[in-house]
Amino acid sequence: MSKLNQQVLKLLSKHEFISGQKMAEALSISRTAVWKAVQNLKEDGYTVKSVASKGYKLIGASNELNETLLTSMIKDSKLFSEVIYRDTVDSTQKIAFQKITDIKKPFIVVAGEQTGGRGRFNREWTSPEKSGLYMSAVFKPDIYLNEIIKFNLFLSLAIANAIEETFDLDAGIKWPNDIYIDGKKVCGFLTEVVSENNVIQNIICGIGINLYETEEITALETATSIENEMKKNGRMNSDTESFLTRLIHELEQQYHQFMNTPFSSIKEEWMAKSIIFGKEMRISEMNRTFLAKPVDITDEGFLLAVDRYGETHKIISADIEF
Repeated sequence: MSKLNQQVLKLLSKHEFISGQKMAEALSISRTAVWKAVQNLKEDGYTVKSVASKGYKLIGASNELNETLLTSMIKDSKLFSEVIYRDTVDSTQKIAFQKITDIKKPFIVVAGEQTGGRGRFNREWTSPEKSGLYMSAVFKPDIYLNEIIKFNLFLSLAIANAIEETFDLDAGIKWPNDIYIDGKKVCGFLTEVVSENNVIQNIICGIGINLYETEEITALETATSIENEMKKNGRMNSDTESFLTRLIHELEQQYHQFMNTPFSSIKEEWMAKSIIFGKEMRISEMNRTFLAKPVDITDEGFLLAVDRYGETHKIISADIEF
């Protein structure tokens, strides 16, 4: 969305009512250009009321993902420099990889729909139009490769916190990269890196969050959406703008902690949100599958699990299932 639309949105946000003439004078444009910008905002899902002799009033923020909304989310960001929005993409990860050389600072890619969304182990991630948040956040840390395990722990906490703070829903973390609500998956993320000589230059983290209920999500017994969980609690409104604001804030905060503090600084909070400890899980590594109960997590981010024979296993990378 154009810079003009963002400027008009900013003026609307600051006033109870503001006339088209005042906006035109403030922005040094014509009243026709103001009117067109207002129409664009309406198309993006904003509710704008027009009253004769008073002007325009912003009634409601957009619950639809759009470039105007996303750009406003990061305009004061201390971390992310840019947001790229596309209505439809194959995968936000692909766009992010294409841009990492051109864009020198951390940035975000968001899409309204993915036709080829994927999760860990190249599993398909269903990404229907206007039903979820499909994004890739690119970080540029210059850290050693073995630090990526801890990065996932900080990132999972950021997403869980954003869901809880915005929607007042209990979000649980399933190691290493899933978020659950009431026993069902609402979010997954995929972490990929670009590295050289054992040093990571870029972390490309693809995040998929089910915001709204769809036939595809309903058909999956193990999945849920924010909308569905809100309805179960007798609430109907899911505030996308507030959620995006909180999510970006949490990503920035947890990334800062990741870069400056050890995992022990958040371990207690992370453990409190985990949903795996004390339960027997099916753990699938590269060459074996076994049953064990997760009992702890090390400061390096490795999962410790005890099998039926009392043997403790250190899990570095695996798929775990209830």
